[in-house]
Amino acid sequence: MKQLVQAQIEVLVEGARLLETQPDVDQSIRGGLASARESLSRYRSKTQADIVRSVSGAVPAPLALDVVNSMRASIDNLTSVSGCGNGLPDQATISRVRETLESAYSQLCTKVRAPLADRLRGIYVIVDPEATRERPVAEVAAQALQGGAKVVQLRDKLDDKGQMLESARELKSMCAAHDSLFVMNDHADLARAAEADVLHVGQTDLPVSGARQILRPHQLIGNSNGTMEEVLRSLDDAVDYIAVGAIYATTTMGKSGRRALGPEIIERVKEAVTQPIVAIGGINRNNIVDVVKAGADSVCVVSAITLADDPRAATEELVELYESAAS
Repeated sequence: MKQLVQAQIEVLVEGARLLETQPDVDQSIRGGLASARESLSRYRSKTQADIVRSVSGAVPAPLALDVVNSMRASIDNLTSVSGCGNGLPDQATISRVRETLESAYSQLCTKVRAPLADRLRGIYVIVDPEATRERPVAEVAAQALQGGAKVVQLRDKLDDKGQMLESARELKSMCAAHDSLFVMNDHADLARAAEADVLHVGQTDLPVSGARQILRPHQLIGNSNGTMEEVLRSLDDAVDYIAVGAIYATTTMGKSGRRALGPEIIERVKEAVTQPIVAIGGINRNNIVDVVKAGADSVCVVSAITLADDPRAATEELVELYESAAS
């Protein structure tokens, strides 16, 4: 038992030493890690304590996450053997280490997701089997990607999860081939299984905090917002992008009851957030320029593409309008 305890303490001490060098973690958290390391070092065996170690520099954030996960496992092991003998850190020390570690983990995850979030630009199309004129969603998605769509979301309220997973994996592969992002709507479990780039949830779906427990650290979460109050709550949840709408009146996907907010809401949200803003609802070739000029980073389109006779041509036209307005 003593050897087990010493092995776990060693993982925690050396892990804290490495994380102290991470520029992606706030100075206050690095200070907490240093304090944790000093507290835990008192429980090390003399042999281990006499070994001189140095850290040459910070490791990349994804590797730092692996270190955090190793430390989490060691904390769990120490907790499971509490009361089995002397030489264990007290529970107050373990609790402080765990709390500091979770704060570091959250900041490192944000760093890991940042490059993906930066790619949320351009035309974002939702493919839904209820809004494709009975064409397969993969066919419509393929045409949208060929036309220049940068993001494709699968929204499916009809099929069972087995069929949805098959569709999600197909769309993920297609998006990867076009250097575009794939978004899974609603289902965190399917987003993880299909290795989606992004999960999108609504205000009444699985909470962001719960979805984070299911997704991998690099997967983004975005959500829908219809008021500034909802936007502010989304900020508290640390979502990776803010979807705002309905910008214009729409009847697609059962949204006919939503009040049109107008592009002015985008300007208000832009002042409040640093995350990418996705505008959605009733956007088409006649109004997309106003939406982009209001500050939308990405423009989400459904019927203007998925119900078009030629989804590729419709996407190409919207891409051209977006790029002209954004330049």
